[in-house]
Amino acid sequence: MNKAEYLKFCRPYDRVLRQLLLELEFFIEDAAGVNIHSVQHRIKTYESAVKKSTRLKLSIAKMQDIAGIRIVVATADEVDVVARFFTLKAALKDLTVQSDKRIDKNDGYRARHLVLQFQGSYTRGSASPALVELQLLTLLEHTFNYISHAWAYKPGRSFPEKWHAEFVRLSSDLASLDKRIAKLQKQVVALANDDEPLTPFSYQRIIAHVFGEHETIDNAVDSVRMLIDLQCDTNGKLGRFFSNPTILDLRTRLLKIKGEPRSAFAEVVASMTVHDFFLAFGVRREFLEEHVRALEAKSKEAGTNE
Repeated sequence: MNKAEYLKFCRPYDRVLRQLLLELEFFIEDAAGVNIHSVQHRIKTYESAVKKSTRLKLSIAKMQDIAGIRIVVATADEVDVVARFFTLKAALKDLTVQSDKRIDKNDGYRARHLVLQFQGSYTRGSASPALVELQLLTLLEHTFNYISHAWAYKPGRSFPEKWHAEFVRLSSDLASLDKRIAKLQKQVVALANDDEPLTPFSYQRIIAHVFGEHETIDNAVDSVRMLIDLQCDTNGKLGRFFSNPTILDLRTRLLKIKGEPRSAFAEVVASMTVHDFFLAFGVRREFLEEHVRALEAKSKEAGTNE
């Protein structure tokens, strides 16, 4: 593949990156409480692609990192929030996640890597899918990797084995600091007041406090984005919404209905967590109230006819 052919080969990758980065920008705007340090992207240069192809004896067309995105966030928990943007797109069939791995190399490199495959509207009808390698790192992981490339990857430079061992220990020390930062972040979330923006982390805390229920970070991200669209965008607003006694009473009445009139609808409700019930029907209270009254009437009629 010559340089002109390579530039043509890279066009779908460039289109994917431009569209994806715009959508990611909107996601980050909605993801309150997530501290993004940097978002970088690149298309591998022709010279770099050829060098890697020669070294690995791998054709350029089969490389997974022709296009790359690196996102650096403050904490390990925020890595999971940003990753949800991509896994949700996979759930919606906008892309395929070919791999999702936690990388922890012997040389101290640490990050979460995803390989994403795009086609269709992203590649504008290109016959070949485009692969994008995504690196998600905490700020401390990024710091170590930045220093590592500055020192350890200089051509013609070598260091004693003792130096390498000490340098790798530095990565372990930073990993321990990441864990301590994550614990402190949980305390920050616990101390957040009602006027502060709703975040996936405060969402998890509020449902644990109000209902004693646990929610995954992926579902928390999805729910918060929906709630923000509904103008429920602060911790206080969500707390008041989840404390609405009318909605809880409707759930209780629905679950009290026995026998045939209970219907498949009531069975579905019985299988839902309380907070999911609020999310599903809290904004459609009039519909729910009408439905519950109809089922109660059928139940009463059935009891009378027995």
